Amino acid sequence: MDFKLLELRLLALLRTRVRNGEITERRLARLTGISQPHLHNVLKGARLLSLGMADQILGSLQINLLDLLEPGETICRSVPVLEGHIGPAHPYPESVGQTRYPFPAAEVDGLQAPVAGYLEADPEGPPEFNSAGVVLLDSAEETRLDAREGDYFALDLGNRSGIGRVRHADGGWLLWNHKLELWQPIADGGRTTLDLIKSRVRLLVRHF
Repeated sequence: MDFKLLELRLLALLRTRVRNGEITERRLARLTGISQPHLHNVLKGARLLSLGMADQILGSLQINLLDLLEPGETICRSVPVLEGHIGPAHPYPESVGQTRYPFPAAEVDGLQAPVAGYLEADPEGPPEFNSAGVVLLDSAEETRLDAREGDYFALDLGNRSGIGRVRHADGGWLLWNHKLELWQPIADGGRTTLDLIKSRVRLLVRHF
């Protein structure tokens, strides 16, 4: 057991409470004294949760550390990690190695084919994913074939890979360009949906 695992477990608990309507992000920010934009990014995994912030949350919500360590509860599940990196300088890693990475069980439960991937910094990528981290992915074919415009996916873009939002149009697949704020066509080279969309992003953990 380490502090990183406790942080992940606390974040999973907060996401569950927000998702279930027990508390809103706005009220959580007001109670803890953390700005709502920063708190929103923390819950998405795009920003770090400092020990000081964790203490504020635990105290404000009256969460005891024992609440995170209930006897017999599976607080963590490890998933296999793809060999290689996801990023502009790398093709999409096709094989799974022997390494495993721990994620909160609440985030892994329900995924049909969970895998993890090492994310390389991508200055051209979405703001949430433009620095290094570890992403939890669902690589199930059903999830990839049901690509929804608002979701983020790990993409095989030929000689490079990355995280992005996509949508299908009559002429093929389009990729959202965050800097230009417009949809741009992807040169598919006759590839299928499953060739392009490799997995749906579930969670990002900053990795240092």
